[in-house]
Amino acid sequence: MEVVVSFPSFILFLLLSSATVAFSQNYSDHLHFYFLERVAGSPNATAVVSVNLHPESSAGGFGNIGVIDNILLEGPEPSSPVIGRAQGLAVFSDLTGLSITTALNLVFTAGEYNGSSLAMFGRYEPGRVSDRSIIGGSGQFRLARGYALSQLVNATATTLTAEFDVYITYPGPCVMISSAYK
Repeated sequence: MEVVVSFPSFILFLLLSSATVAFSQNYSDHLHFYFLERVAGSPNATAVVSVNLHPESSAGGFGNIGVIDNILLEGPEPSSPVIGRAQGLAVFSDLTGLSITTALNLVFTAGEYNGSSLAMFGRYEPGRVSDRSIIGGSGQFRLARGYALSQLVNATATTLTAEFDVYITYPGPCVMISSAYK
């Protein structure tokens, strides 16, 4: 049996085999913070319904889509220091209940994670602990994986406050090792 290898394929093989990327170590973190939402219709609303197929329903309905830019706080009080924003979409995707599919970026704007973000996706169920996936990140959290647990801790006519516990693993800084430059 004769194996034929083209010259460009051989060069590509040599380049790929001579360089590797090594991660110095994996890090694990537990982040604890609060999420403040100012509901639509309240002053300075941070959540609005952008597609409203069911205007008769105050709580939303199947097919409705909301856009949020909620505040991440260090503590449960609205006067707590702001550490970031939760920005993304909430889609009412349950025909039989009120569960909501969320796609959010947790963007950190203060503290040791300033400039980094986490991508969170999953199902939010009012009245229950919601378990959503961390599917990526940026900055310090590049390639993050994990999960977020959240639950409502306070609700008024104009605001919702939820407690978040986020558990993530992410690689440390990467180092390029290349035998071509040794």
